[in-house]
Amino acid sequence: MKSIFGSYKYEDKKWKDKAEKWSKEERLGDNVRITGESKDVRLSGEKAVKKHLSPKVNGSSDMLVFVGENTHNSKGVDYEIQNAKSSGKRVIPVRIPGTTGAAPESIRQEEMIAFDPNAIKKALKK
Repeated sequence: MKSIFGSYKYEDKKWKDKAEKWSKEERLGDNVRITGESKDVRLSGEKAVKKHLSPKVNGSSDMLVFVGENTHNSKGVDYEIQNAKSSGKRVIPVRIPGTTGAAPESIRQEEMIAFDPNAIKKALKK
C-alpha cells in the first residue's frame, strides 16, 4: 500500500478528508491511501504537534499539500514540508477549488495540480 501524507491548514481539513475518501474508493490508484493527522493537538503546543506528525510524515511515500487561502502562513504545514523533503519525499501542491492563496515558499517552484482525483492520480504516478 502506498501511503500519501495530506498536509493542510486546519481550516482546510474537509479537502484532505475528501481526498482521503477518493483514496478509499481507489480513485487515486490501486492501494493508494491518504493519511494525515488523526487528532487536533494544536493546543498542546508545537512540540506535541511535531511528535504527533513526524511518524506519519516519515511513514509516507509522498506528500500532498492542499493549498488554500492561508496555507503559506502555516508553521505546521511548513514543518511537514521540511520533514518530508529532508526524508527525500516528493511534495506535490494541490490547489483547493475557489482559492488563490500562495503556496508555502518552499514549494512555490513545484507545479500546482488541480483538486481532482484524475490530476492527483496522474501526479502520484510520476
